[in-house]
Amino acid sequence: MNSLHNEKASQWIDDKSSNESTLHSSIVSNDDHQDIKHEITLASGRKGTPFNIMLQPSPPSSPSNTDDNDLYFEITIIELNGHIAIGFATPSEFKPGWSTKGMFYNGNNITNGSAALIVGFGPPQKRGSISNGDVIGVHLKQRKKEGTLSVVFYHNGQCLGTAFHLKSPAEAALSSFRPCLHVDGKAIVAYVAPGLMPTTSSRNVSSTNDLTSFAGEWRIKQCLRGPELGEYKLPSTVKCILSIQNPSTSRGVLPRGGGRGGFRGRPDVRSTAQEGDDSKKYDLSIKVGNMMRATIGTMEQEGDSEGFTKIQIGPIMSTEMMPPPDEYEVENFLSASLPVLQKMIVDENGNLILNGPTCEIICSAYVKEFDALMHYH
Repeated sequence: MNSLHNEKASQWIDDKSSNESTLHSSIVSNDDHQDIKHEITLASGRKGTPFNIMLQPSPPSSPSNTDDNDLYFEITIIELNGHIAIGFATPSEFKPGWSTKGMFYNGNNITNGSAALIVGFGPPQKRGSISNGDVIGVHLKQRKKEGTLSVVFYHNGQCLGTAFHLKSPAEAALSSFRPCLHVDGKAIVAYVAPGLMPTTSSRNVSSTNDLTSFAGEWRIKQCLRGPELGEYKLPSTVKCILSIQNPSTSRGVLPRGGGRGGFRGRPDVRSTAQEGDDSKKYDLSIKVGNMMRATIGTMEQEGDSEGFTKIQIGPIMSTEMMPPPDEYEVENFLSASLPVLQKMIVDENGNLILNGPTCEIICSAYVKEFDALMHYH
């Protein structure tokens, strides 16, 4: 049972910041399932200094005598101009600005309120952001028989997995932790503590939700080469991670050779597709031993009878470290294969297939796993 669901008159309090931060909270609905929704407007008074708010219990709650206790809530982003982190904190650690300590998720990282503890925890397709319309769920679970307390995060229905798995100290009982928001900028959000809670706590971050978007992280699982596309066996010791992302800006991918940090390649190349045509451009990176980068231009209006999208891959740039022999061989294969790829598709099984006349690269969705943190201080 969700203990927060039974709190019918809870109110939000601020961190007593003296920097003209603002907070307004009101109950906007009480639906047929008795899920009370709060609409909250909050803004930090000073750029770069976060403003924190916490939900006070009303009436005061006490730990249940059952073996399992749960707190679950969801925050829907109505409007966000800045950054927000969502999670739990205790009243004793609820303080102004960066001094608040707790267990938070900010769209990319897991933080304790002032420092990143896990980087890249969010869904790959979100590229490290919480944006308007997103729904963030947070589930705090106390298991008395095991003597543990864990926190699981959800982003738009996707379970990101367990971020924290603590041994429950006596002073950090379930009732001590309260929903807490941490904002730098201005946000309008909706809070609800539904009666029904998610049933999974296993990380299940799909690489892409849209079979035509291609964006996400992929693991290369099979390679074919030659006119007859015979299999090129990948060494079992080599893990190849391919990332396709929407570019965050319109400028080119700059090589970082020539005094800028270790990439070799041609400057400011996006792809051979021209601005104003029907193409869409992606940033491509592949990590083997070195990091290889290029751009992919897709011809949105051009496909074939099998559903592939035509592509053009720009010149490849790469870091210049000396990898082990197995990785070096794979990098040479990829360097030779990428320029001749002509089309790609996400098939009905969720595999990404990149195809050319003399090679084919088949990838499965890659889900990066993270170990749960044992503490947050």
